[in-house]
This record gives sequence, structure tokens and C-alpha cells, in this order.
Amino acid sequence: GGYDKWLKIEQGCKPVESVVNYIERAAGDDADLVVFPEYHLGRISVPGPETGRISKAAAKNGIYVIVGCWEVFKDESFSSTALLFDRKGDIAGKYFKTHAAVDKYDQLLAYSKPPSGKDKDWFIKNDPEWIMKRGDSLPVFDLDFGRIGILICYDGYFPETYRVLSLKGAEIIVWINGRGGSIQDYYVKTFMHQNLVSMICTNQDYGAGTMLAQYPNRIDAICPRKGEGYITAEFDLKRLRIARKNSRNFQQRRPELYREITETHPIWEDYRDITK
Repeated sequence: GGYDKWLKIEQGCKPVESVVNYIERAAGDDADLVVFPEYHLGRISVPGPETGRISKAAAKNGIYVIVGCWEVFKDESFSSTALLFDRKGDIAGKYFKTHAAVDKYDQLLAYSKPPSGKDKDWFIKNDPEWIMKRGDSLPVFDLDFGRIGILICYDGYFPETYRVLSLKGAEIIVWINGRGGSIQDYYVKTFMHQNLVSMICTNQDYGAGTMLAQYPNRIDAICPRKGEGYITAEFDLKRLRIARKNSRNFQQRRPELYREITETHPIWEDYRDITK
């Protein structure tokens, strides 16, 4: 358990303590990488005391760590950030959430228009992603066992994100979540099969569906119910690499046909006569 989107936290929960404890547990299981959910550390500055403790634990145990937080910048703007710590404890990379999981207000059809007349405090308390600083790239990260990509919650509902990461060489996509519902296994299986990747998915303990899954459609381990959980699995990257090398789809792509996907298409405007 850690912080949620609105900075709520369960009584007695200490997110940094839980991260350190699970780092030690995962290292004891000879894991190379341990992953935590979105928002887990709450609103923090990076670097700061929280990241300092995690850095020491990662270095002590020689393990990669990915954990989510609300990263607060010097100008007081903030982002939903995934922090990547390497085996030496250094922050080796960051991924900033690119798609805001916002709701609609005032009977507005378009989710891209925030409610009017609200100040920053209102947004932070009610829907902070309206004003968060969104990322503008989909980076990949080279670890000593393979290349990975990272997505945060709502990002994972856009098929284009998986394709971009896979084409940039990501073999494992890490999808960290902070939702009240469950991560759907049919999404995971679909995106793995289409993009020739394996996946690590985490969710907060008020949700469910944390899972470890391997290409093409195998769920190795899953937390099916709400509550804190811990799962492990060993990925067969050699088998995945053989599949990626011999993929007909990769070799026979025709990028010139797909250019329209980068243009804006306001599909919802075609249905103005539908009142619901």
C-alpha cells in the first residue's frame, strides 16, 4: 500500500519502508528487478530523502527498482513519474505519464476540456491529472538483462504506446497502475501478442490485477484480489528474442500506410446527435 491519486494513504502505511522491505525480499529471491505501483511514494522532490533510502537499498542488494510517485518540480508543477534505479542505486531513468486519466465535468463531451472556475487546490483535491505536467516521449531503457519500456496506468489503454516501445526495441513493458479496479488480463495478452513483448504489471492494493506475463499470452503470476501482494516469475528472454527475430509482422510492415495514425481525428464529433 502507498499513496493514491489524491494523496490518501492507509493508516499506518509507510510507503518508503514497504519499498525497502520488498527490495530486500526480492533480492533474497534472486530477482533482477522489483516494480511498485503508480503514485506509491506520494508527492516528493527528486532527489530527496525518499529516493535516497531507495537508492541505498537498491545498491546494497544489487537490484533494479521501478517505483511511481508524484514528482514535484521547483516551479511547483508536478508529474506522475516512474523512477528507475539501477543496481548501483543511481536514478538511471524517469518516465513521465503521457496521458492524463481525467474525468469530464459540467456536462462537457470532450474530456480534453477541464472544468472552468477552479483553482489549483481544487484540481489537486479532485482531479490532479488535469494540471499535471505530461510527458512528451516514450523512452526505452537498457538494463543489463534487456531493454524495457515503461507505461503508467492510462497510457496502457493506447495501443500506439506499446507499438512504439516495441519498435524501439523494448522486450519487456513495465505497466505501473494506481486504479481502483483490476488490470484486465485480456489487455495484457492482446498487447503482448501484437507487439512481441512480455509484461510486468503492478497496481495499488486498493485495486487488483498485479501480474507477470510472458509472450505470447501466458500469465505466470497474478494478484486476483484487492490487498497487498508479492509475486515473482522468471522470464525466458531467449525465447522472446527468437520470436522477435523471426517475426513476419516486423519484417513486412508498411509504415507509409500508417501515417494517418499520427493525425488528429475527432471521431466523437461524428456522433453529436447522440444525447447519451
